[in-house]
Amino acid sequence: MNPKSGVGPRLRGRDDVHLIAAVLAVVAWGVGAVLNKSMGVDTPAIVFYRMVVGVPMMVFMAWRFGTGIDRRLMRITALPGLLFSLSFITGFAAVKMTSIANATLVTNLQPVLVLLVAPRLFGERLRKNQLILGAVSMAGVLTVMLAAAPTSGAKWTGDVMAAVNIVIWTAYFLLAKQRRVDGVDSWSFLAGVFLWASVVVLPFGGLASNDLGAMTSKDWLCVIGMALGPGIVGHGLMTWSQSHVDVTLASILGLLSPVVSTALAWVVLGESLTFVQLTGGAVVMWSLALLVRSQTGSSASVVPIRKEH
Repeated sequence: MNPKSGVGPRLRGRDDVHLIAAVLAVVAWGVGAVLNKSMGVDTPAIVFYRMVVGVPMMVFMAWRFGTGIDRRLMRITALPGLLFSLSFITGFAAVKMTSIANATLVTNLQPVLVLLVAPRLFGERLRKNQLILGAVSMAGVLTVMLAAAPTSGAKWTGDVMAAVNIVIWTAYFLLAKQRRVDGVDSWSFLAGVFLWASVVVLPFGGLASNDLGAMTSKDWLCVIGMALGPGIVGHGLMTWSQSHVDVTLASILGLLSPVVSTALAWVVLGESLTFVQLTGGAVVMWSLALLVRSQTGSSASVVPIRKEH
């Protein structure tokens, strides 16, 4: 296939099942932000119970559909698990501290970070247009953050937390991709990651929260919804598809997440959106789409696929 033929032909040449899985994962992550924001307890309580519910689910999936859990798996998931725990905490905190529009749009700078680190880690060439589009997308994110401040509960501290989260999440995302192309089963990988993450998240939540005993029926429904949606559907399907779908294509699909989150926040939570904020969001989506599209024209994947599950 001609590498310059664009994203369309590349999509048509892929296994539809894995593309559908990645799309469903991104939509599930978008819904998760609204479930998080809908809860009435503090962030430490949310992450505590999210982990309490999520770990048994992932362990069950590993034994039922994966390759189980052994000492080697726990060794190779230690670092991803630590990164996941930090991203878990900062990600939930960002959504609670700022508007959903800001939190989700900031996190979609992931494609820019991938392109910045890929040349050093994987020997890829970074072109001038990629740098320009990356700068444009950052300008769009700044516009969204500043425009949203007086209208939708956005705060700069939450925006900074979202920025910290995306750096950590990108590191985890690349490690997860590497483990998958090395042949690690997706469900077993996630079980190991969640087990390691619980070592950090559970003590943090238990010590830092004042709301562990304040969970309502609505809060429990949201926690279970997050464990099933962003957890099983989101992390499960995205991790499974990572050995089939390249990182840049996954980033294109990821641009759907802020659309889902912001639309649901407007409908369900009543978060307002200004014209300037919408314009900034459009700039982010447009520039990142062009950025990732230009990358797919020169590189099929950040890392080569060696084995599929």
